[in-house]
Amino acid sequence: MVEVSSPPPLQTNREIFEGSFSGAQDRPFIPKLKSDSTSHHPISHSLCEFREQEGTENRERTLYALWKHLPHSSYHGSDTVATRPQLSDTLTLHSGEADTMRKIYDDELLGRCCGGGHMADGRPTHIQWPEFRKYAESKEVELWTIFHDELDLDGNGYLDPEELRIALSKAGIKLSPAGLAEFMTVLTSSPCSHAVDFREFRNFLLLLPRKASPSEIYRYYKCKRSMSDDGLGAAKATMEGDVSLGANNKPPPAPSSWNPTEYTPVDDDGDHPEEDAEEHHDWLQGKTAIKFLLAGGIAGAVSRTCTAPFDRLKVFLITRPPEMGGTALGPKPGVGGIKAIGGAVARIYAEGGVLAFWTGNGLSVLKIFPESAIKFLAYESAKRAFARHRDRVSDPRDISGSSRFLAGGIGGITSQLSIYPIETLKTQMMSSTGDQRRSLVEAMRRLYGLGGIRAYYRGLQIGLVGVFPYSAIDMSTFEALKLAYVRSTGRDEPGVLALLAFGSISGSVGATSVYPLNLVRTRLQASGSSGHPQRYTGVRDVIIKTYQRDGWRGFYRGLCPTLAKVVPSVSISYLVYEHSKRRLGV
Repeated sequence: MVEVSSPPPLQTNREIFEGSFSGAQDRPFIPKLKSDSTSHHPISHSLCEFREQEGTENRERTLYALWKHLPHSSYHGSDTVATRPQLSDTLTLHSGEADTMRKIYDDELLGRCCGGGHMADGRPTHIQWPEFRKYAESKEVELWTIFHDELDLDGNGYLDPEELRIALSKAGIKLSPAGLAEFMTVLTSSPCSHAVDFREFRNFLLLLPRKASPSEIYRYYKCKRSMSDDGLGAAKATMEGDVSLGANNKPPPAPSSWNPTEYTPVDDDGDHPEEDAEEHHDWLQGKTAIKFLLAGGIAGAVSRTCTAPFDRLKVFLITRPPEMGGTALGPKPGVGGIKAIGGAVARIYAEGGVLAFWTGNGLSVLKIFPESAIKFLAYESAKRAFARHRDRVSDPRDISGSSRFLAGGIGGITSQLSIYPIETLKTQMMSSTGDQRRSLVEAMRRLYGLGGIRAYYRGLQIGLVGVFPYSAIDMSTFEALKLAYVRSTGRDEPGVLALLAFGSISGSVGATSVYPLNLVRTRLQASGSSGHPQRYTGVRDVIIKTYQRDGWRGFYRGLCPTLAKVVPSVSISYLVYEHSKRRLGV
């Protein structure tokens, strides 16, 4: 929680610091990590000494990597200074403000760096390498001064949480312990460290175009944090109530972690020979992104395995007719639904024991990694296409909210198309009766015999139809809950538990809204199996026969298990995801 109040009476940093402790503070313990042995370095007593320790080649590589990722101008030729959005003085960001602030930062950075450069309509649109290197030199001097004169109070060469808290407090910013710890985590490149050296401090703030101050540093941190994911990580529920790594949850770019694999020195009199070539989009960010993807996959696998009985129960209720051991709907909802679920549980156990509740779970886990990777690729490709052809911006991060929503939908549709045969095969295995349950190879042969390759894509069209409605309902519900929470509590932003609750609720609302589409798709996938021998001619046939048998309530068969697994799915996925990230060092 953040409270912005009037600054206290002027007092020197040393006076405040010495009043907070009895005696000098020891240098904080900073463990060395095998995976990141260069995270912390010997203390430098001057900027010249720091640059010598860093080395010319390493320094050039770092600056060159930053330069290659610099944005182009966010504003077009028709813009004027009067019409451009201005950076407000508030330190609390609401929805949409972070995107505007980032564009303003980018535009101001271009203005500071370009004394000529690439111009369009009298305004700079691109920063050349010599200009950026000159800017970096002067910015580093500014950051060195504030780090050692205002922030590092004990002079040990590291910024610890208490020193950061004192600096922010003088600026009228009060952070909770959790908020302070999160701020420190973003600043440092070592997950296990609780102190920041100058190298990390510089890499984080080098692209801040405004003069560094505690309040400006905090505003910049809030802007960068708000432009990353929503805090749920891998805990995003799908329309089936499962959890998968979303396309927009890729690791945010961090200057301190950029390490270009190729570097060709350039002189101050010319551009890099590849400067005019097609922009390189290192959206996967090498090993770091693979670790994030792996953490999300592990979280999804554990979550789906733990909640597999709910999925098995849902498919049984949807596909098994009463004449084959299924349960008929009672005249009224309520007790009859509970009895139906109890009967389904008993029937599944009778057919195969406890392990019968995990039928098809192997396929469910198998599809996680390809689904997530394809969703990432499609999402990023769609963003670049929208940036070039729809929004006419050079940086895919600058696309509009509608383009971002469409890109997310395209990512979801592409991943559905890619893994849909696995989903159909899983449904076929889960809807088979106990005495005719087959191995994976036998199930594949039987499904192929029901209609060839086309049998693997039954119900695909109705499944794709539900992607955009679900995304819209889920996103709007989540944002509405988040905004209502912020307004009612007066807090800067919700905590982790609140975000998990909002994600569970929004996922449940979205899943309920499109559940009839999910049911129709599942029955088409299960058609012809031993547990659901009913054959259909198409979507319309499923709808008619479902309504004739059970009325409108028939379209919500199996909804209770779907909703019941949302909360445990999101909770388990989040906990495993965070633990996996720590173990992987990201």
